[in-house]
Amino acid sequence: MIAALTGVPRMAILAAMNSRPALAITFVAALLLAACAEKSLLVGYEENENFLSFNHPFTDAAAADVRVRAERICGLRKQAVIQTSRACSLEQCTTNFQCIDAADAAKYGR
Repeated sequence: MIAALTGVPRMAILAAMNSRPALAITFVAALLLAACAEKSLLVGYEENENFLSFNHPFTDAAAADVRVRAERICGLRKQAVIQTSRACSLEQCTTNFQCIDAADAAKYGR
């Protein structure tokens, strides 16, 4: 349940929505917009492969978030992570990473 509605009886919410259809539409729209909050999706990852692909918003915070997530995933495999590519529109980015052995990362200056 939405934090702002904690403690409000559900019946009161339903009664308000039934008596005011515009309120119901506004409530549903607010829920849908909340679902569109900044999210980063891991869209490409195979357990036996070493490539990661993320779709995320075009923000510095989202770019840092996917970098941390890639480092965590590669760290589970005891490997280092390098960013191989990044392509962005005005709103979304796709960033690709590769998990490689630490010796290879040092060898290539990463």
